[in-house]
Amino acid sequence: MTTILARFALMCAALLAVPRVVSAQARQTPSPTGMRTIEVRAPVRGEDVVRTAKQYLGVRYVLGGTTPRAFDCSGFVRWIFAQHGVRMPRTAKEQAAVGDAPVPGDLQPGDLLFFFGGRGAQHIAVYVGGDTIIHASSSGKRVKLDRFGGTRARPTWFGKRLIAVRRVLPAEGVVELPVSASSYDRGTPPEMETTLLYLEPPVVY
Repeated sequence: MTTILARFALMCAALLAVPRVVSAQARQTPSPTGMRTIEVRAPVRGEDVVRTAKQYLGVRYVLGGTTPRAFDCSGFVRWIFAQHGVRMPRTAKEQAAVGDAPVPGDLQPGDLLFFFGGRGAQHIAVYVGGDTIIHASSSGKRVKLDRFGGTRARPTWFGKRLIAVRRVLPAEGVVELPVSASSYDRGTPPEMETTLLYLEPPVVY
């Protein structure tokens, strides 16, 4: 009996002595293409947010919507930024107070465009590039792409009502990096054990 108890005590001590390392493998998830990815803290660029925004083209518009079941304009912006670990306020008015105002005419992908709707900034869109925006459109009843400014002779609704531009990106957030199958099978690569990883899912208010 003494021998059995001694062995049991040694096993418990060995288990407790093993360092508790949160491995990168535990947070690996399959991407839509089937490739394993890992989330790491890194700068998020405007192109990253635009790419995410396009995944929701066609999602229906509903006032107050904040999830892919339905979006309103500011709920859509908040959601796509949250997918990269970048937190945004809820309303267009609050979002207009975030970030910096770029030089007029210096638009970059990921910039936030605010439009007058009768009482200040009541609509928001994300600049895609090439005179194009993406937004949750109340008139179109869905997330869609639209022409932004038009021409001087024929400006668009958006070109006539733009009242503010805010640049939030680049910002520290979360990006997904591909992980090779061999690394996944071996477990945590040694160089990943010291990488600062995003341990919690992005918060969506």
